[in-house]
Amino acid sequence: MTMDYTLMLRGCILLYLHVFVINCLPVDVKVLNVGEEIKQETLPLQMGHRRYQLHGLKASMWYEVKISYPASIPASFSLQLQRDKSYIGSNMKRRLLNTEKLIFKADYNLLSEHSEVHVLLTVEPGGVVAKPHVQERQYVIFNIEGKQ
Repeated sequence: MTMDYTLMLRGCILLYLHVFVINCLPVDVKVLNVGEEIKQETLPLQMGHRRYQLHGLKASMWYEVKISYPASIPASFSLQLQRDKSYIGSNMKRRLLNTEKLIFKADYNLLSEHSEVHVLLTVEPGGVVAKPHVQERQYVIFNIEGKQ
């Protein structure tokens, strides 16, 4: 019982530190327009992160932010919805083959007059290189799309 609690507490502390560090580091910000796809994006595979400011959101509509990436690069992506820099929600580990999705509804609270809506994308290595004597890649390539 004590061992389970210790592991759970350690996991919570690591998650908190990860979110804290990501939010304190300077983050590259790009614009992602609803209905457009940005192709051939790259990020460092170790602690890579970028914030996308969402443009073109309308209240009471459902949206999806989707990332697709090559299966040849073992990576683990995470998407977090943010208003200004406050955490709102995440993709809850919704995994499909070589894609990650974040689905959300743009309500009036989310789209308040003076706030900006962002998606924070983070990436980390998701496995090991299967071939011996082959170095792990330093960057991951992906496409990101925001659609209604």
